[in-house]
Amino acid sequence: MRDRSLIPMLGLALAAALVASFVYRGEAKPERQREKIVAIFKTGSASNAFWSSVRDGVESGAQDYGLDLSIRSPRDEIYVDEQIEIMKGAIAERPAAIVLAACDYHRLVESVREAKAAHIKVVCVDSFIETEDADAKIGTDNFEAGQTCGKALLRCLGKGSKVAVMSYVQDSSTAIGRESGLRNALGGRATVIGTSYSSSETDKAYAQAKDILAKESSLRGIAALNLPTLLGAAEALEESGRSGSVVLVGVDDSAEVMRYIEHGIVRDAIVQKPFNMGYLSMATVRELLSGKKPERYTNTGSVDINKANMFEPENQKLLFPVDGN
Repeated sequence: MRDRSLIPMLGLALAAALVASFVYRGEAKPERQREKIVAIFKTGSASNAFWSSVRDGVESGAQDYGLDLSIRSPRDEIYVDEQIEIMKGAIAERPAAIVLAACDYHRLVESVREAKAAHIKVVCVDSFIETEDADAKIGTDNFEAGQTCGKALLRCLGKGSKVAVMSYVQDSSTAIGRESGLRNALGGRATVIGTSYSSSETDKAYAQAKDILAKESSLRGIAALNLPTLLGAAEALEESGRSGSVVLVGVDDSAEVMRYIEHGIVRDAIVQKPFNMGYLSMATVRELLSGKKPERYTNTGSVDINKANMFEPENQKLLFPVDGN
């Protein structure tokens, strides 16, 4: 005959096991906390197509690589002191890594060194600093992009033609590289009449280009070295009615730049790959935090787009990317 006294004992044992199970679940270790990453851009302007695309790439990469991302920027890239203060604030938070697009080639060096001294990984994206203190650099070879601008001008100009260089921020690494490459390509085959700086402001670039066109009746070429500057120069050239005699080339693209190319106002646009820059910066951060050693420098490349090739399938993918691909 079965001993009925065992039944309540078994019931108590089962209840205890269930309680232990719930207690165990409650004390289970949480999932590993995602590493905090701070990305500091040169501008947060939503109207800047280039930086909006970099932002898309960074956000997509952070999601794919499981990183806790915070994006910050000064009002615009001429506000170097403001970016330095943002860097100081980020360093004080002790994130795992900082992704930096340096507004100034020289003045951000000390901030990067402070981050490294605090054992924070640093990846420079798009715009670099003059030392090798950062763990990695990702961006366009700007000397090469400037050379491509120069070659595009020379295809259309006679020897000794007058050319104006329209740059943006004088001490930005990208501006330095592009102008150096441009002048290298032009060599002695064109006469450069000078360099103006737009502070990456379209209205300022428009006024500068309008003034150059009014004063230089024999001008035959303009190289505008970033998106806001190119847009301002294109507007001034279109208004002047001289697009048939003055060749305008530039760096960066937007829907408006493509319209200017279709209408013959902009001859060539050297198009970068900003989404790739942003995404690869997050991939590089993940490698660094995993103890790996990524490439010190990754050239994301650029493509010369003009009316003859803008509708080719590969260029369409570049000009009109699908977010996340």
